[in-house]
Amino acid sequence: MKILVVGLGLIGGSVCKAIHTFTEHSVYGCDRNPQVIAQALDQHAIEGVVTDDCTGFDLIVVSLYPEILRTWVTEHVHTMTPGTIVIDVAGVKSDIPETMGKICAAHGVHYLSTHPMAGKERFGFGASDENLFQGANFILTPLPDTPKAVTAQVKNFAHQIGFRRFVVTTPALHDRMIAYTSQLAHVVSSAYVKSPVIELESGFSGGSFHDMTRIATMNEDMWTMLFLENRESLLGELDVLIGHLQAYRDVLDRSDEETLHELIADGRRRKEENLQRRRNAPSVIDLTQYDGPSEKAMDTGDMWVRYTGSTSILTLTAGSRYKVLSIERGWFRIVDDSGEDYLYPPELFEVEKV
Repeated sequence: MKILVVGLGLIGGSVCKAIHTFTEHSVYGCDRNPQVIAQALDQHAIEGVVTDDCTGFDLIVVSLYPEILRTWVTEHVHTMTPGTIVIDVAGVKSDIPETMGKICAAHGVHYLSTHPMAGKERFGFGASDENLFQGANFILTPLPDTPKAVTAQVKNFAHQIGFRRFVVTTPALHDRMIAYTSQLAHVVSSAYVKSPVIELESGFSGGSFHDMTRIATMNEDMWTMLFLENRESLLGELDVLIGHLQAYRDVLDRSDEETLHELIADGRRRKEENLQRRRNAPSVIDLTQYDGPSEKAMDTGDMWVRYTGSTSILTLTAGSRYKVLSIERGWFRIVDDSGEDYLYPPELFEVEKV
């Protein structure tokens, strides 16, 4: 394939280097910074440079901030060859897949919004790395009218440059999940380093401090835009976290040893169950049918599922039926074998009755 990468920062630059290192595809670059272009050419990350004319490319990877990518695609789509596949790597989807999809379709161009789940605390082309995507997760958010062949081709390309687990989901579910798995963690890290005690940290810290603070050196320009683009989902996750933090504060304030012990034990159990689910997750997860709460399942309580996975998940028994209490962010809330209700990904179950 002949590939164009637009925006040669951490992700775009890493895509170029991975293409050059691991595939036979030819890759060209586009970036508004001439110094970045010079670096990419000097390091043989790209074979040539594109400014305005995007004719003749099989795949165009747009690695720009959401607002900038909207403008760039709108201004350049008329120069693209019909049949070209355009993908973005934006960390938030919102209206991007639908809006850009319609604009591209009018010119015979295919659009698919994706999200490579890989990164670093550093940014820019200087931090790019051909090995950044090795073993990483790759999210695809096709629309109902996206040709399956387009989704398959993009997935195959992602596999070629190192990705090994793929999630196919809706743009809305993507944004709700990313608010929890990525954006909330960045907010917490940024807030955590604002304690004045950090001035005396040297010599007192171990792995937990470094784990909590690593991503506080995030790119403020990019993350400000991403947080605001996904404001409602992120606010919801912040409210949940603040509620749990308040629970810990309350039991500490009243020296409630028993409740504190249970709060910590509950956190341990939930993380252990999360690790079990991760180990048993398939290499391709399709969540396109589970976009948001189902009122029927919540209101009537008549939805049942059968667990189809391994008995290695101690709180679920292979072949057993479970009642779905609700569907939240696309996941099933069920009472498992522990007697407690938890959220589980729907691909672990077969729906029996709705």
